[in-house]
Amino acid sequence: EGLEFNILGCKVRIKPEEARDTQAKRAIDIVTQEIEKLKMSNAKLSDMDCAVLTALKLASDKIDVENEYRDTALSLKSGIKDALNFIEEVSPGSMQARN
Repeated sequence: EGLEFNILGCKVRIKPEEARDTQAKRAIDIVTQEIEKLKMSNAKLSDMDCAVLTALKLASDKIDVENEYRDTALSLKSGIKDALNFIEEVSPGSMQARN
């Protein structure tokens, strides 16, 4: 049997096969925690306001993670290129011997 949650009056059901999936439960936990934080900081917010602000917060967090991932990947790529150039300087022809 699946699980059912109530988020701002909206029933959210997780299918039985997803109920064993911790990612689905974690996503619901994150959303409900963000909503609780908003309601604690401003009890006068409507449910609609909480939903929109939570969506915007999570979207902003996602963008931050994507940017960090991209920056890390570019930095790693640059580091690898520098390392390969250094190897070529120290031992000329070693990179060509591998190819």
